[in-house]
Amino acid sequence: MASTRCGMSGFVGVSVLAMLVLISCGQASPPASVAETKKPAANATPALKAGWEQEWEKTLEAARKEGSVRLYTTAWPAETRTTLMKAFKEKYGIELEFSPFARGEETVTKVQAEQRAGLYLVDFFGDGATIAINLYKPAGITGPLEPLLVLPEVKDPRQWRGERLPFIGRDKEWIGMVAVKQYYLAYNPDLVKKGEVTTYKDVLRPQYKGKVTWDDPTVSGSGAAMMTHLAFDLWTLEEAKDYLRRLVKEQQLVIERSHRLHIESIARGKFAIGLGNSPTELRSFLAAGASIGVVNPKEGSRVSSGAGGISAPTRLAHPNAARVFLNWLLGKEGQTLFAKGYESQSMRLDASIEGINPMFLIDPGEKLFMDSEEKTIRNAEVMLVSKQIIEEAGK
Repeated sequence: MASTRCGMSGFVGVSVLAMLVLISCGQASPPASVAETKKPAANATPALKAGWEQEWEKTLEAARKEGSVRLYTTAWPAETRTTLMKAFKEKYGIELEFSPFARGEETVTKVQAEQRAGLYLVDFFGDGATIAINLYKPAGITGPLEPLLVLPEVKDPRQWRGERLPFIGRDKEWIGMVAVKQYYLAYNPDLVKKGEVTTYKDVLRPQYKGKVTWDDPTVSGSGAAMMTHLAFDLWTLEEAKDYLRRLVKEQQLVIERSHRLHIESIARGKFAIGLGNSPTELRSFLAAGASIGVVNPKEGSRVSSGAGGISAPTRLAHPNAARVFLNWLLGKEGQTLFAKGYESQSMRLDASIEGINPMFLIDPGEKLFMDSEEKTIRNAEVMLVSKQIIEEAGK
């Protein structure tokens, strides 16, 4: 029995010793897979950035080397230009330069002359859809904007009114950035009671004979835009022509060729009703305290970007800096600054509306008509027929 106990004791001792050796060896030499997970290799590669982030970083680096962005504009207000120049320079260290022009025709002439000389000096055009679609596009000086967009916050349609980026043009060569509510029907409250005029055809009432003025519908501007609105949004072209004829013949309509004098004549009571009013001049007079009433017609209202749009040439002077500017401008920060300077709310939904006259804000459920390339193109036709009607009447 003693020998048996001794044998068992020896066996247990050997077994324990073997286990200790195995455990010791296991601690000293863990499996390779465990060792690799605990201590990453010295040359491990960090997580890759998203494709747009890599593209944006490369664009930014190249943009800072280019150093500037140049815009030709016929309509962006001086205050807006100054605000954008300062903010963009502070954010990216890139200069923003503007060359103002009086008319779109001047811009076309300059760009074509530059290109014939082999010069490509401009990155963007700051103008309205009428100029961009009817002048720049036929002249062949504009190209698509969509390939320049990089940032997800800009490309996401949910960030924009109507859940779509506000492109105008089949080739997406122009973006309308602001939603300017058009008050084509205005009146002097001392001469017309509130609620007395609720539709465009109310203006044909006999009591308004000799008391109506229309901002010239024969040239590009708000007066012609109203005629286009009547012809293609509310009625037919023939109905719009008949309306103008009746105003000219029956109501002794007065055509005013100065946007400012047109609004001033309503504010001073020279005329009871004004048609085709410039939103810029209307805002200016209202801000100064002028007594002018406006009508939301039962037929519905037009919303336009006015001159608050942007397009690009077929070849950019500073391709990377231009790309940075466009993406910044169409983001929340850029649109808040642009809309405030333009005194109209942005087409971008998250841009601030602080400082914008509530009268020009769009109410939920309001019946609205937006810009389109077809209407913009036909605007030229409308101006021609308006001119014929007015000349026939000797106006």
